[in-house]
Amino acid sequence: MRRSRSEAAETRERIVSTASKMFLAKGLEAVGMRDIMSAVGLTPGGFYRHFESKEQLIAEANKAAFDRLLAMFEMQTAGMSAAEALDRIVWLYLNQTQVEANNFRCPLATIGAELGHCEAQVRAVAIDGYQRVVKLLADRLMDLGRDDALAAASGVVSMMTGAVMVANIAPDKAAARSILNNAHAAVTALLAPTGGVAKVSRRAKNMR
Repeated sequence: MRRSRSEAAETRERIVSTASKMFLAKGLEAVGMRDIMSAVGLTPGGFYRHFESKEQLIAEANKAAFDRLLAMFEMQTAGMSAAEALDRIVWLYLNQTQVEANNFRCPLATIGAELGHCEAQVRAVAIDGYQRVVKLLADRLMDLGRDDALAAASGVVSMMTGAVMVANIAPDKAAARSILNNAHAAVTALLAPTGGVAKVSRRAKNMR
């Protein structure tokens, strides 16, 4: 019995991992349960022995994607200064879809438009993932003494997410690269020690 439960857990993990990568690469609507089960080497009928619905799998697959992405950021920035880590994370995030075989993709940037039409459990996982990425950046900004660390991090994540989404629908690689380069420049300015967010906030207050 123990072995059976262990095998079931391992199979479930393989389904989630495979689904996560397929969703991020092709989109939620384009990937069916039959496609996922076939990729794992299982029959379609076995799906409901592990999950109650496709929405449940999407939620778990997205959580796995965020876990994978955050773990990669931590590994890639180990031993770096806060400034170096921020620059590395920004580069990795903005270039996540420029390498076809890259499995470290953010659901917000790759399938964000579809997530808005999903059930509450899926949207909750997406928002939690967003907050985790924001916290990762905010922690490093706080290390640099930024008083507006959380606001700046939130703005940067939103900006990067949008840039990747637009780059993904660009007509060619040159257009995509231009979009991402411009976003990188804007994010770099926002993350500068003087801080773009603080300046914008002061300007807004003066206009009232």
